Amino acid sequence: MRPDLLVEAFNELYPDRPFSFTPVVRYSGKFKGFNANIKMRGSTLTVSLAKQWRQISKDIQLGMVQDLLVRLFKEKRDTTNIRLYLSFMKNVHLAVPKTKTDPFLAETFERLNREFFDDMLETPNFDWMDGTRTVGLYEYGTDTILISKHLARDPELLAYVMYHEMLHKKHKFASKPGRQCHHSRAFREDEAKYPDASRLEQRLGRVRLPRVLRWLF
Repeated sequence: MRPDLLVEAFNELYPDRPFSFTPVVRYSGKFKGFNANIKMRGSTLTVSLAKQWRQISKDIQLGMVQDLLVRLFKEKRDTTNIRLYLSFMKNVHLAVPKTKTDPFLAETFERLNREFFDDMLETPNFDWMDGTRTVGLYEYGTDTILISKHLARDPELLAYVMYHEMLHKKHKFASKPGRQCHHSRAFREDEAKYPDASRLEQRLGRVRLPRVLRWLF
């Protein structure tokens, strides 16, 4: 992406405003999948994004930048390109190579998939997280479920966290102009179907991780 694409995204989103920033676009190998962020310092507007975005169509890239802009400015605006971008993110898992696995995580996923999802969820990538504040994470852009290593010796909690991340894979996210909802009503209803969910949430709250325990989503 070139800096002028950031300008184009802004002008399409805000046709009534002049672009009064210094645009900066940075591709980074630190980002996984199709992650990106936006920051504004003074008059400099910086978009940092994964290198994989270089291969994606201009319209979808415009939508990604516009989605970041409406979040940054906390406004409710919508465009065709934003809708294209959100559709892309909800379906990108279909094209992601499945190259990472772990026997223990895979077995837990397969068991839960049979029990709660009628074997309908496609097997994603699996990986462990170390030294993190999160107990679990589903990465849309890489189709990866990550689980904290600190749950490796607690199969009961690990299975509950795996189920939570599988629900993210199933429900993806709901979107409205200016925001995304990762815990929809349907998500919460499914989450409550897990046996002893309230007790497990309490147990999870007592788990000691290296820093503060939290869900990413």
